[in-house]
Amino acid sequence: MSHSFAYKDFVDYRAKLNLALDDIAKDKKSAASNRLRAVIKHLDDMEANRDQLNCESIGRLNHLQKMAHEVDGVLHPPK
Repeated sequence: MSHSFAYKDFVDYRAKLNLALDDIAKDKKSAASNRLRAVIKHLDDMEANRDQLNCESIGRLNHLQKMAHEVDGVLHPPK
């Protein structure tokens, strides 16, 4: 049985990641970190059920994971 990652949730998480980037640009790193952490928590829950997701949902999950990784890279640049 396949499950889905609702498009509304995808849009909400994408918006939160974009807001985190805006927070970083405004030097509000704490707010950005909080947004990122909240999204990653949900993405980790979805990742745990990856084998039950349908193809479209896996694509959404992959896209959000990539965005979260990029935001984390901006928030915590390598030394």
